[in-house]
Amino acid sequence: MFYTPVVPPRPQRTPSQDIVPEVLAAALDLIATEGPEGLTVRALARRAGVAPMSIYNHFDGKNGVLDAIIIDGFNILASESDTTLNDPRENLLAGSGAYRTFALEHRAHYTAMFLHQFVGYTPSPDTMYVAAKGFEILAGQVQQCQQAGLFADRLYPDVAQQLWAAVHGYVALEIFGINFASDRDKVFYDFVGSLLRGLDSPNA
Repeated sequence: MFYTPVVPPRPQRTPSQDIVPEVLAAALDLIATEGPEGLTVRALARRAGVAPMSIYNHFDGKNGVLDAIIIDGFNILASESDTTLNDPRENLLAGSGAYRTFALEHRAHYTAMFLHQFVGYTPSPDTMYVAAKGFEILAGQVQQCQQAGLFADRLYPDVAQQLWAAVHGYVALEIFGINFASDRDKVFYDFVGSLLRGLDSPNA
């Protein structure tokens, strides 16, 4: 009588072409469920079901994963916030609303993009370029308003920066659960509308 050894099943490896989306999905899930500090190569590999070396082979480590997340986030934000309403002021309001919607619906992306400083992370030139292109969308919307007579005697990058800072502050409070408005949507648009009216007043 011969003994036939039981051979354990061969581990199923994630195909190489599937590793990138699997890792990015796992990274976003880690940020959302464990917080940004939970994003480590070991935890990421475990969540994605890949070997830690795969993170280095495909992304050159955690920083490459962060670059991929942030670039993806800015691409999504650009596609959603590049509104095209005929009225320039209404278009700027719509773009601000789209920015808020993106932040609330893609919180892990937004956290990596704007809310957390990851130790040892420096954005790559490609990441910086995509981020700058995102700001250009807002600046372009402000320029369209100026062509219609709004924000006279103000530099359009200044108006864009002020508007972005204000909207980001409102959104960040919402993400952190610090929003006591009776109607969050209405109060947000009232807030942005008041800001635009203030920026449209003569510059002291």
